[in-house]
Amino acid sequence: MSNKKRCSIVFLINSLCEGGAERAILTLSKQFVEDNHRVTILVLANNNFYTIPKGVEIVSLSNMDDSLSGLRKMLYIPYHAWKLRQYIKKHNIPLVQSYLFRANFVNLLSYIFGSKHTVQVVNRSVVSRFFNEGLSGKINLLFIRYLYPRANKIIHISIAMKNDFNRHFFRSESERVIYNPYDIDSIVKESSEPIDDFIFKSHKRYIIAVGRLIPLKRFHDAIEAISRLESDIELIILGNGEERERLEQLAKELSVDKRIHFLGQVENPFKYIKRSDVFISTSSVEGFPNVILEAMLCKTVVISSDCLSGPREILAPDSDSSKQLSSGMDIGKFGILYGVGDIDALIKSIYYIFSNDNISCDYQERAFNRAKEFSVENISSQYREVLCHE
Repeated sequence: MSNKKRCSIVFLINSLCEGGAERAILTLSKQFVEDNHRVTILVLANNNFYTIPKGVEIVSLSNMDDSLSGLRKMLYIPYHAWKLRQYIKKHNIPLVQSYLFRANFVNLLSYIFGSKHTVQVVNRSVVSRFFNEGLSGKINLLFIRYLYPRANKIIHISIAMKNDFNRHFFRSESERVIYNPYDIDSIVKESSEPIDDFIFKSHKRYIIAVGRLIPLKRFHDAIEAISRLESDIELIILGNGEERERLEQLAKELSVDKRIHFLGQVENPFKYIKRSDVFISTSSVEGFPNVILEAMLCKTVVISSDCLSGPREILAPDSDSSKQLSSGMDIGKFGILYGVGDIDALIKSIYYIFSNDNISCDYQERAFNRAKEFSVENISSQYREVLCHE
């Protein structure tokens, strides 16, 4: 690595709880340490779910309780911005790259408070979601409108996300699209680990869904679909969240509670994904969904809602994003897309996969090769350009 400039990299994120942004930042950090860079991750709250890569320093800017409501967390933004300014001044930090909107606001506000560092923000979700999120959404939109023009660089993790931002706010020469990184060797290795808390039965067919149990993820669509599928088809749900109790109740109401397995939050989801027949994502909004690529690397066929912004770029990158889905489903090159909330199309997509083993095999191989394009080695080199050459 002697031919590469060694630099000190500082990331800022809300916390290291379960989530795609958190996995991405840790994947990048591990690679940068292996490339002989120094990496520090600043967090607004201590809530570490993942194993921290060796050599990565974690620094908390406060003792804030990460379980506070979204609006109460917003009240801490000026305090965190001041703490960040102090940390930057004390350690002479030249650049901070932040992830997730709240951390981005803290990063930008610290500049307004007098910090002289270079500010980079990474957008992890479409901004248009905030138009439908009440008071909290209005506050987020206000912060974006007045703070984002001060960013030295804005990074979006999908083209659709960049277009969504440009449509509602502004275009900037400092913008760039960089996709999420994936540690392929690690995912493949972990996917083969044994499972000791669940038995996959040979006479059953398994669908799996992964993510936080929140309204945006629309897990209720998956549960309703199961209620209308053949009885040998079961659903595994990995993740926790505010909707778990409601979803469990829905499963009982639809008399499918014996066919739906809520396994909670797990450190290694890959071993469950690999042993499942189909992975589904039912979200109404996504950024660039990590778990879709991870399912592809586990060689599990993917069916996803055609939501903003990442699924189509992953599964059908050469197709027209504005096209009408034929019969509710779009048979993409690397997976199947269906209209958000169209449960009939979701069911049709599942039966399409189950109807022919050759279809599954073709998807598994094509999707695996597609996912390799997003290796951490490829993506980290793009991040290195903006982190070390500003």
